Amino acid sequence: MTHATTTTRGSSPSTASRLARRLGLTPQPETFGEQFRNSAAVWLGLMLYWAMADLIVAAFPSSGRPWPGLGAPLHIGFTLAGLAAIWCMHRVGIPAAWDARIPARRRLLLPLAVGAAFGLAAIGIELYAGSLQRLQAASGEPVTVGFPQSLLVYTSLAPVLELYYLLLPVSLLLWLISGVALRGRGRDATFWVLAVLASAIELAEQGPAVVASASAAGASIDVLGIALYAAQSFGFNLSAAALFRRYGLLAPILVRVGNYLVWHLLFGHLYLDRML
Repeated sequence: MTHATTTTRGSSPSTASRLARRLGLTPQPETFGEQFRNSAAVWLGLMLYWAMADLIVAAFPSSGRPWPGLGAPLHIGFTLAGLAAIWCMHRVGIPAAWDARIPARRRLLLPLAVGAAFGLAAIGIELYAGSLQRLQAASGEPVTVGFPQSLLVYTSLAPVLELYYLLLPVSLLLWLISGVALRGRGRDATFWVLAVLASAIELAEQGPAVVASASAAGASIDVLGIALYAAQSFGFNLSAAALFRRYGLLAPILVRVGNYLVWHLLFGHLYLDRML
């Protein structure tokens, strides 16, 4: 699980390298310790942002779907779980969250674009099937957090959800199976089996809950629409896993951020919120 390099240690420092040094990071992490420190610093920054976002949303509640926050114990638990996942992922060759040798367009812009594309796909499915519109109309309750609080809620939750659906289960099991049990053998095959299984977690967890909520509210269910949503969800999560394998911690998080910016913020604010 290697990544392509674009500079060498003797080349002139790039903007990413200079920024890494200012932040106390290693521009081109090679050892396990350098990779872990870089990824841990990025993760702790994301967790700080999440805590600040929850405090702001609690002080200025949303006009749409209420968001109560997850509380300090879960914040601490997810922070520690993220550090454990980072330890595991770097034991099995996943790249560091920050590496100046990976161009920003691949490390940052590509995942955002992939996520936005799946967000556009979700919009197309919803415009065809109208599942959330019928659920919202039947229940009389908004299905998304209102803007501008939604900007903080959905962007701060992206790292937490990726940790839950992808980063922790795949990294931990990949280390246990390939790194420990198989002594480094079968790493790629093991990764892809785990990635396929992990890509179904969100669908298996949220799909039945959405169908149950629609049935309870008396909203009709479009079978083809549900199938399209399932395909979109699986493809979205598998793409995040593929980019995680290639570019490390930040990539799948940014896939989810790109998706949420289009799906929850753009479509939710400009379309779904106005349907009430």
